Amino acid sequence: MFQVWMQYLPALLKGVGATLELTALSLIVAVTFGFLLALARLSRSRVLNFIARWYIEIVRAIPVLVILFVVYYSLGNVVTLSGKTSAIVSLGAFYATQYGEIFRGAILGVDKGQTEAGSALGIPQSTIMRKIVLPQAFFSILPPSTNQLSNLIKDTSLVFTIGVADLMFKAYEAASASFLPLDMLLLAGVIYFVFYIILSKFLARWELNVQRSRS
Repeated sequence: MFQVWMQYLPALLKGVGATLELTALSLIVAVTFGFLLALARLSRSRVLNFIARWYIEIVRAIPVLVILFVVYYSLGNVVTLSGKTSAIVSLGAFYATQYGEIFRGAILGVDKGQTEAGSALGIPQSTIMRKIVLPQAFFSILPPSTNQLSNLIKDTSLVFTIGVADLMFKAYEAASASFLPLDMLLLAGVIYFVFYIILSKFLARWELNVQRSRS
């Protein structure tokens, strides 16, 4: 099996770049949209709160694969979307709900007295959020956010179903060429595992450095 792995490893590694690109772009969409969802949930506007709350409830209840197919096959009929764009939109929309709740919880965890004190001093709400609340909330956001990033990487494996040439897509191509589907899927699993270990070690070190700088 090891010899077969070494033979097809270069082919599978061609999909690694696409997997990393999808992860990075989906993360940007998820964090940005998630932050807006958190602000909407914390807003005094009942309309914004209602829309954000139900968006989160509905999207979190639907499997990522279903969202991926809906965006690719339905939205693609309205506007022209490539498979990669559909994947980024789908993963970003789904993980925005996760990040939105993480951000909301972290912001609510900051002592309200500080916000009230800032308001009493006439500091604009945007400045209070940017310079007082978010820097403190960041330390609560970091651990669960890194966990979601690990989940996001694994969920990028679903995009091969719409023809995006990621790592999983390359594994299926290799399986078809070699007639060894189990070996190729195991090799893909090993590559994902290596990614996970490297990423988790990097994020753990980053979190440790952040905690040290805080103390």
